[in-house]
Amino acid sequence: MVKCVFCGKEEYSFKGVHLIKNTGVVHYFCSSKCIKNANKLGRDKRKVRWTEAFHETRDKMNARKKEAEIKKIESDKATKKEMTKSKS
Repeated sequence: MVKCVFCGKEEYSFKGVHLIKNTGVVHYFCSSKCIKNANKLGRDKRKVRWTEAFHETRDKMNARKKEAEIKKIESDKATKKEMTKSKS
């Protein structure tokens, strides 16, 4: 099983297109849609919604936001406890 360089879909190696660059790097594309988006249009796979890379980066961003919110809530609780102690 080979993984498409652009969309991340796994296919058998006899399907799709293998693009071999002069540097010796082999890129596998599962469909003409992936070839056109990567080479002809020059799109970033992290910004195209139907790719696996987009979903991975989106999940990482959401996880970072949740961690930041949790830290903010914890720090707010700590400051409230300190204020109640100082008032007494």
